[in-house]
Amino acid sequence: MIFVSMVGLVLTLCLAFVYLRLACRFFKVKAALPALKLKDGLGRLAGTRVRLAALGTLFFLAWFASQLSVKLWAPDMLLVFNYEEAARGQNPNVTRFNESGILSESILEQVIQRGALELTAQELAGLLAISTPLDAEKLDGEQESSLKISSEYWIHCSERAALYHIQPRTVLSLLADVYWEDFVRSYGENDSVLDLSFDELEGMEYLDVKDFLEMQAYKLKNYLPTYSSQSSSFRAADGGETFASLSQKIDNFVEIELERYKAFVLENGLSLNRGTYQARMQFANRLLDTERMKDMAAHDVRIEAIDMYNAYMTRFVLIPTYDVDREFYMSKTKVGVDYFADEAKEHLESAAGLLEEMEHNAYASAQVGGGRGSSEVRAQADRRVQELKEELNGLSAQCRELCAAYVRERRDGYIQVGFSQVPVLREAAGALVMTALFAAPLGGLYILEPFYREYLDSRPPRAGRRKWRGRRDKGGSAA
Repeated sequence: MIFVSMVGLVLTLCLAFVYLRLACRFFKVKAALPALKLKDGLGRLAGTRVRLAALGTLFFLAWFASQLSVKLWAPDMLLVFNYEEAARGQNPNVTRFNESGILSESILEQVIQRGALELTAQELAGLLAISTPLDAEKLDGEQESSLKISSEYWIHCSERAALYHIQPRTVLSLLADVYWEDFVRSYGENDSVLDLSFDELEGMEYLDVKDFLEMQAYKLKNYLPTYSSQSSSFRAADGGETFASLSQKIDNFVEIELERYKAFVLENGLSLNRGTYQARMQFANRLLDTERMKDMAAHDVRIEAIDMYNAYMTRFVLIPTYDVDREFYMSKTKVGVDYFADEAKEHLESAAGLLEEMEHNAYASAQVGGGRGSSEVRAQADRRVQELKEELNGLSAQCRELCAAYVRERRDGYIQVGFSQVPVLREAAGALVMTALFAAPLGGLYILEPFYREYLDSRPPRAGRRKWRGRRDKGGSAA
């Protein structure tokens, strides 16, 4: 096939040679081209029409067949990135898209490994070229192509791939498969957070089980808003679930099912190791009390700073202002005392929250210390934990199914791959143009042939030429 691809080059060189030969002969005989004789030459051209047509047909078939064969053997591959973020020059995870990654060294090495190709990544890179439909516009300074972002890329594999005993279509197919897998793995939706593991529950305290399951549930809940913000009305075809309904189910699991389990454990004072749990609660309360005292100290400092402000310094000014709805109102300017008041409120709320947590830990410690959970109660708690795990796994499966359905419908596989169709009519038209460019100088040579012969006969013979003619005459007489 490499020789077929060179047919076009050979024919182009032949065309250039014919034009050069025509130019040389024309400049040699142009002085001997009276109008009448040239008209006679045109008349004699009619006798060579068959030969000219045969050579033109042969040139047309050779050019058309070679170009068509090359296009069939080495078609271009089109990569279309059809997800929403592609129009903004981004990957599905909203990171910046870089087209150089398509032909990166790591991708090419995987292509070589998968196809067992006998060449290096640098050699393969020399065979591949990438372009976009906007490249032609970038050559025109009047086009504002810099404001456009292409989501389509053409990949071309050179015919020189035959030197390595591989086909361009095979290389491009391997490249498409490898790049798609790498693209989805690196930039696609990573739903590994939906894979829940409960191995850590082994040997965990009953009350800690509630916190662990709550953390796993919020992993699912926090994954859904990404899709919900893009399409809040998307609904699975089979179950009819939406992202909002699944999020509400997770909330119900946390606020109802886990709270019921927690109430059951506290009511019965269940614990795997009573002494260890109570010591841990005491230590946790000591740390929380330290944080609470820090918050209260920060609150007192800001209240004291507010009391130090002079009354004239705390006056505010009303400024005429328009809100977002273009409604007029008087805006109050803030002074330092206002910021101190806001910070004092935040520290007081934080201290109140820490105190509430300390009271809960003290209550849990007291319940565990006074509890005498029987084996039947413990077995009931274990069954309840197993039920909660199964329910959470069910929610995880529903999240994965809904997200996968959304990706299939809205992302459409991220990338569409197609090979260029062979433009038969365009190649035929191009072959006709090249044939016309070939026939024109060839016809000119036929017209100038008699004048060129006269020109050669009219030239004075040179010494070398005279000697050659003498030998030719002797040979003729001997014959």
